[in-house]
Amino acid sequence: MNIASALLKQIIVQKDLDTWSKLKEHYLPGEYQSIFRILDKHIDNYQDLPKFEDLRYEVRDRKLQEKIFAIESIDVEVDAWLLLDYLKNEYAQVEILDELDKYIDNTVAMASAEENIEQLQEIVLRVSDKVDVKAPEESMQSISLFEDDKELSRYLPLGLNSEYDSQIQFSPKDLVLVGGRRGAGKSVTCCNLAANVYDSGRSALYFTIEMDSRSILQRICSVSTKIPLKRLRSKMLSTEEWNLVGGWWAGRFDGGHELLPEFVKTHDFDTFHKKLTKLPLHKEKQLDVIYDPALTLSKIQSELDKKVNQLDVGVVIVDYLNQVKRHNAPSRSGQYDWTEQIEVSKKMKLYAQEYETLFFAPYQTDASGEARFAKGILDAADAAYALETWDQQDGCMTFNCVKMRSNRMESFTSAVDWETLKIGPQTALNPKEKENIENSMKTGEDVDDI
Repeated sequence: MNIASALLKQIIVQKDLDTWSKLKEHYLPGEYQSIFRILDKHIDNYQDLPKFEDLRYEVRDRKLQEKIFAIESIDVEVDAWLLLDYLKNEYAQVEILDELDKYIDNTVAMASAEENIEQLQEIVLRVSDKVDVKAPEESMQSISLFEDDKELSRYLPLGLNSEYDSQIQFSPKDLVLVGGRRGAGKSVTCCNLAANVYDSGRSALYFTIEMDSRSILQRICSVSTKIPLKRLRSKMLSTEEWNLVGGWWAGRFDGGHELLPEFVKTHDFDTFHKKLTKLPLHKEKQLDVIYDPALTLSKIQSELDKKVNQLDVGVVIVDYLNQVKRHNAPSRSGQYDWTEQIEVSKKMKLYAQEYETLFFAPYQTDASGEARFAKGILDAADAAYALETWDQQDGCMTFNCVKMRSNRMESFTSAVDWETLKIGPQTALNPKEKENIENSMKTGEDVDDI
């Protein structure tokens, strides 16, 4: 008796459709996969598992008849769900060993440390794609109609518009996308969200592909302290601004504020920073910026495994979706193939659910505002917005809602200070809205009718 034959017998005898729904054909050895397909076809035709008597009538091939007879003849006392667990574990072990054999034969002797680590991360990603390792869903007997207070407390507003936030907040299992043309403000939006989450007392995990970590931190600091980014980068700051920057930077470290009094006297940031780096980073909240120009899903998963359970991560930001690759293996169509981007989007939604953390990612749009390369990337999203950026003198940014899964589809326009990059939280009128109001005043129409 082997695990595969025992499992198939118990599924048939126990009429265990629940375990059958979790069994994947590739878990089974090759000689049992034809039997899997026969069972699958019977269920598709009759919406029920067959009995062994049914199979004797349906199967004509002599070798398959003998295999089914052998399965029926074995004695099994273990439940189907437990046998499935054994089979899945056995399959995973074989896959891991096969992947490691290929890795050792082809890679390990010639690769750098970074390449070796990346290859191991990709092995984890490939095996996890083949094996269902998610926790079982809550049963219909035990599921509650409402989320508990702890779950509700983890819902997150975007912090980009206070009026909008009072109506719509996002679940820690949501994927939110924001689309825009090149230079429309996608990264600025990401930095604002990271700053808002960090200032609220939670951690933000920020994956950046085009801008390095220092550039992202400078932007977030500018947003949080409301100090113009240009002066921050050039260190042309007033006494009050130096104090604000020092306080913000010290907040990243555990015990950092104890070093502030000396910094306030000297404003010697280099010495201040060297002393801070001897302290551990803050345990409760962090701005963790990961810069990787060749970002892959395996790298994202590796960082999530290391950090999500140790930090109170409020949001994971991936800047931006179109640049993420599924793996480092060469692709005929490249990362801009539509299937590649749809799979990346689906995987981000899966990560949001598995790690119970809000995922936020920008994507590129074309001139019409549609998702560039692949409209299908929006399928996995719980909410999506298209950015409409006006002239800088208008001082505003419009977030046009193009998808909303569990709330009303509402758009909003927020004030923007382009010197500090701060978006909102005040609502603003965009040029179109101002023009409508002016026209209504001239014609005497109600503004709501325009």
